[in-house]
Amino acid sequence: MFKNARDYGPLNVYMRSQRTMLFSAGTYNLLASATDLNNLRQMLAQTNYHEIIGSEMVKDYPNLIEIDRRLTQNFVDQFNSFRKFVPPRSQQFITAFGSRFFLNNIKVILSGLYGANRFEDARGMLISLSEEENRQTESLFAAKDVPALISRLENPALRSALEKVIGEYRYLDIVYPLIIAIDQFYYNSLCNTMQSLKGVDYRSAKRFFGAQIGIQNLEIILRSKAFGIQPAMVKKWLIYTQFCPLSQQLLERFLAAQDFEETFKLIKEETAFKDLANRLITNLETGLTPLANFDLYADQHIVHIANSIFRGASFNITIYPAFFFLKEIEIRNLRTIILGKIHDKASEEILDKIILL
Repeated sequence: MFKNARDYGPLNVYMRSQRTMLFSAGTYNLLASATDLNNLRQMLAQTNYHEIIGSEMVKDYPNLIEIDRRLTQNFVDQFNSFRKFVPPRSQQFITAFGSRFFLNNIKVILSGLYGANRFEDARGMLISLSEEENRQTESLFAAKDVPALISRLENPALRSALEKVIGEYRYLDIVYPLIIAIDQFYYNSLCNTMQSLKGVDYRSAKRFFGAQIGIQNLEIILRSKAFGIQPAMVKKWLIYTQFCPLSQQLLERFLAAQDFEETFKLIKEETAFKDLANRLITNLETGLTPLANFDLYADQHIVHIANSIFRGASFNITIYPAFFFLKEIEIRNLRTIILGKIHDKASEEILDKIILL
């Protein structure tokens, strides 16, 4: 305990101080109640986000892609800046956690090449990282198509992971198998470093990231049912790791379930994701599409876990990714409010899409 307090004392203090600066429910209510975009600009001028978004918010028609890029770039810059508080014993784990930023650049380019996003917009969505990562990003951006991009990947394990699903990408004609393969690679790499953690570091990381992996697997299964994709194909997309709270046998039962109602009931009865299952069951009972607001419900579940990590002394490395998860949710909430005001949405409609921290 003393060693943990010594190693994580500065990180604990700093992450807690940063957490107190996150927007409260009252702040979200105030921002959502803005009468129009100009009124929202005036409110944001009193926050740190005014400096981050800068001139984009004073335009009559803000560039949403540029706003999104600035918010994400600031997030990544903060992540890298605060790493000085991470003790040497946990740096490898945080490096693996932070690799998702470069992987997200790859997802953006893949989606642009496929046509899921306009390719000319992809450039504006890319995040500046280290010099080496920026060099690789530029090389990938110059690829003429998806196979060419895969061939340019310098990490052989990542390249192999995408090569294995190129057939499914072509057969289904959706970019989803490629995105899932990147997520598999990320979580497998992260789990490898988690195995080297000890004591409370290991237990807290397993709980926090295990929940994320479990929800990721549930989402893959549920969305594949919505698309009518065969279970045999979906099996290969799942993340099988000791850190997933759902056994392989249980995942196969979800895959074999005949419909959403049966699947939701199994999730409620057999897993720790009862809150998520109950909200999905409510979708069915109220006539909404089965997976309406799935991401919202899933993120709210992880928010509860992230908040629990701040209870007590929190002398463990998971306080770092827990804070940045909460920070990421705050940025998503801000995007939701800005977009809502641009499209003149009612405050109640905007607040329905907000995840409370």
